[in-house]
Amino acid sequence: MARVAFVSLLVSALLCCVSATFNITSKNNVAVYYGQGPNQKRLTTYCADPTIDIIILSFVHLFPEQANGNPGINFGNQCSSETYHGPGFKGVKDPSKDQLLKCPQLAQDLYTCRQISDVKFILSIGGEGSTYNVNGATNGTSFANQLWGMFGPAQDSWTSIGKPRPFDYLNTTSVNQTINPFSVDGFDLDIEHPSLDKSAGYKALVKRLRTLYATVTDKPYYLTASPQCIVPDPNLTDTLLSVKFDLLFVQFYNTPQCSARGWIAGNAKYVPGGSFNVSGFTFDAWASWLKTTQLSKTTPIFIGLPGSNSAGIPGAYISVAQTKLLASAYYCRDAFAGIAVWDATRSEESISGGKYFFQNAKATLNDAAVDTRLVCAAKKAAQKLLSG
Repeated sequence: MARVAFVSLLVSALLCCVSATFNITSKNNVAVYYGQGPNQKRLTTYCADPTIDIIILSFVHLFPEQANGNPGINFGNQCSSETYHGPGFKGVKDPSKDQLLKCPQLAQDLYTCRQISDVKFILSIGGEGSTYNVNGATNGTSFANQLWGMFGPAQDSWTSIGKPRPFDYLNTTSVNQTINPFSVDGFDLDIEHPSLDKSAGYKALVKRLRTLYATVTDKPYYLTASPQCIVPDPNLTDTLLSVKFDLLFVQFYNTPQCSARGWIAGNAKYVPGGSFNVSGFTFDAWASWLKTTQLSKTTPIFIGLPGSNSAGIPGAYISVAQTKLLASAYYCRDAFAGIAVWDATRSEESISGGKYFFQNAKATLNDAAVDTRLVCAAKKAAQKLLSG
């Protein structure tokens, strides 16, 4: 009973100050990765922050082939060491490979977050490791079905036979137990090493997810990707061409030749609204490449940045002031969608004006929206005057 009372009090305390509403068409969205930071705060800290629109839960870091038939998940200190028992893969059971962790604290926080905010939760698949892979179209389709069953909308066909739902929150009292189902708002592909099957597995995975998304009408589900800044990212090219992607969180920090740091170095005299050098920065190249695809011609692009010096490779971090310059240069691009930050915890190491990096990212975007030195902001201001 005390646990339930605590959750109720937490929800009441947070409801007073949360008002963010996600809009996929906005240029002012801030996405934050969560799950791999050192000594992470609880998830409710971030979903209660109105400057955050999307939280990318990171990662599903192993796939059924590597984790005894289940996906492997890891969200750092938000999970216990206890695992769900895997069914085995292709008739071979190896309990030593079980990696589907139980994360009761995370499940509780996801439940609370749904009560207090409209933050969207995207579950990211892959990450920096090199041990995951899905081989062949059949395995890709099966993996998609597993992800949907475990992390999508609750289905009797799944739960009635006792299959795991790691994000569902169990409320317990002395007299009853209540399971509160939790569904993510979509899945992200962060594939950072080559496939072993010419991407057949990944293509089948995303095609099946799209099919499953179409079976639900009560809310939208998003398919996103987090490619490196090289255009196109060779680890994701074929997959990106196979279906429509709703958002791209391009990582402009792990590859020096196309990084945000390179743009800053090449534009020391830039003033918002003025001309600038591309300096290897590939935002426009990504937008142009997307236009050549059949299904993702207008997919919005986030500029992905490290939240502090410790968040990226040495020298990748750009300051809040430099972020303002970069964002102003690309804010009026049709494809511009906002800023993505790796990651929540490390972002708190960068404080300027009393705000963390991700909070300053939101302020940067809000300022750009009304900066009449920028063509789109000036046009909007003029239209407002005419209509008023």
